[in-house]
Amino acid sequence: MIVLQILMWVVISIAALILLIYIVEPSLLAIPFSFFMSMFFKNKPFVDVDKYFPEHKLLKDNWKVIQEELAEILKHQNNIPKFHEVDKIQTMISANDDVPWRTFIFQAYDNWMEANCEQAPKTAALLKQIPGITTAMFSILGPNKHIPPHRGFYKGVWRYHLGLVIPEDGECYILNGGQKYSWKEGEDVLFDDTFNHQVWNKTNETRVVLFCDVFREDLPNFFKPLNRYVFKKRVESPRLKKAVQKAEVARDI
Repeated sequence: MIVLQILMWVVISIAALILLIYIVEPSLLAIPFSFFMSMFFKNKPFVDVDKYFPEHKLLKDNWKVIQEELAEILKHQNNIPKFHEVDKIQTMISANDDVPWRTFIFQAYDNWMEANCEQAPKTAALLKQIPGITTAMFSILGPNKHIPPHRGFYKGVWRYHLGLVIPEDGECYILNGGQKYSWKEGEDVLFDDTFNHQVWNKTNETRVVLFCDVFREDLPNFFKPLNRYVFKKRVESPRLKKAVQKAEVARDI
C-alpha cells in the first residue's frame, strides 16, 4: 500500500512538473519527452548516416560547392555572431574562454534566415531540398577552442556534421558518449547529441563543419506526431524566436 502511494505521488509530481513547464516555457517539453524516449528507444552515440539520414548524400556530394561559399563568408568572419550572442542559453559552453565559437545560421527551428541564405545561395538551395532538416549552420570553432561537456535536451532529432575546413596539424575531434570522432574534410557523421559530449580543436587553425539537426524518422508511426508536436512548441518559443532574430549576419559592402 505504501509503495502504491509513493508511486502515485511520483506520477502526480511528474505530471505537475510537466504542466508547469508547459505554462512557463513550452519548448522545455523537449526535456521530459527526451527522457521518456531514452527509456524506450535505445541507440548508440554515433549511428549509421546512410541508414538514418540517406539524404546526406546530396550534401556530401556537393561539399566542395559548400566549401567554396564558406570561404567567401570566412573572409568576414568577425561579422558572424558567437553562439552565445545568438542564444544566451549557450553561454556556459560557448563563452567558457576567449576563443570564439561562431555560427552562421541558415535555418533555426524551421525558420530560414533569408538574408544569410543570400550570402551562400548554393548551400541554401541544397539544404532546402531536404525537408527533414530543422536547423542548419556553419559551426566555426576558433583555434584551441574547447566546448566543455554538455548534453542536448531534445532526442527527436539527429545531429549531422559535414567536415568543410578541418586542420591537419593537431587533433580536432568530438567525444560523444565516450566515443571519439575526428572530422575530415568531405566526410560526414550522424550522432545523438543527448549523450554527454564535448569538442576539442587542439590546433592553431579554425575548424568549420556544416551542422544540421534532422528529424528522426526511425520512430514508430504512432510516436511521430508527438515528436512533431514537441518540435512545434520549440518553434513557437518566444525565447527561440528572439535568438533567431539575432542570427542575421551583416554583409560587408
